[in-house]
Amino acid sequence: MLFAYPVVATQENWLHDCLVESVKTVHGLVDAGKRLPAWPNILPQEHREKLANRTGLRDRLRAYARAVKSLSGVERDAVLSALGSQNRIADLLSRQCDCPRLAELPEPIREPAKALFTYGFELLTPLQLRQQQYDAVCHGIPCRVCPFCGCENLDAPGAPQEDLDHYLPRSLYPFAAANLRNLAPMGGRCNAAYKKTQDPLRRDTGERRLALDPYGQSVISVSLDNSVVDEVTAGPAIANWVIDLQPGGEAVDTWDAVFHVKERWKRDVLDEATFHQWLGDFRNYCISAALQIAGDADVVAAVQRYEEYLRGCGFRDRAFLKAAVFRFLVRRCAQGCERLLPILRDLARTPVQAVAVPIEG
Repeated sequence: MLFAYPVVATQENWLHDCLVESVKTVHGLVDAGKRLPAWPNILPQEHREKLANRTGLRDRLRAYARAVKSLSGVERDAVLSALGSQNRIADLLSRQCDCPRLAELPEPIREPAKALFTYGFELLTPLQLRQQQYDAVCHGIPCRVCPFCGCENLDAPGAPQEDLDHYLPRSLYPFAAANLRNLAPMGGRCNAAYKKTQDPLRRDTGERRLALDPYGQSVISVSLDNSVVDEVTAGPAIANWVIDLQPGGEAVDTWDAVFHVKERWKRDVLDEATFHQWLGDFRNYCISAALQIAGDADVVAAVQRYEEYLRGCGFRDRAFLKAAVFRFLVRRCAQGCERLLPILRDLARTPVQAVAVPIEG
């Protein structure tokens, strides 16, 4: 991720905590051979009044209790352990622990567990917990863009809700379905076209892997410094954009594999038409700043100054990628690139009346 969400956005997690405590109470009563109390007394006392009219929750808790009764003591212990381990989100993503998936739990408990915690997720909207989380996210991020791709804008609080992704899919980890720590707002394409129900904890082979934490501390930067300039043939000046994510590592590789960020940036942003437009933006910058260009050193200085301006724009309007492009141009021009220097020299010296941007040598 390009930046993380503030963990404070997950603090109103009382509904999830209520479900967990209620499930633990169910297990304790079944182990003791006791009946469930009248509704809503199975719930923690502080939440009974506000959830008393949620009969769907009552019915699903009762169905879950019936399933628990059908299990052996060893199976009940395994389910209770899964309840805890599936919600150790940070430890799971950093591979400090592991947890079973739904298919590895005893068969009678699978659908009741999934139904109960999915219903809890659905309650987040009418209880305003989903909106509170989104408000806190939007007030705590540097720019209202999707941090998984940096390209999709996130709507303002109060607009129709953005996709709320189950980072650990609820189809695999149902006990985390209503846990705000496992719920990450993201752009529609990131969610529906790329993430889908992919498991960040495991490769397709089932092998465990590290993954970035949406509410962690990781901040990733982009480098294009290894991109290739075509010094010989006419046509596009950049023969190949090479995208490096820094710092690298397995967790960053997982992010790229799940969201296809390099592929999308190269195809949808670093295309020739966009590069043409960005060179035009540089020309306009030079004109508006009334830069005095006397030689190649001034050209390099102008490109560097523009890159510094873009870097200051942060994640607005894909400025992080645009800045990476101009950092690359600074580096290559400082090395005396015979293909790029004449292009940038002409742009920096273009009068106000000029409209064409010569991107081919």
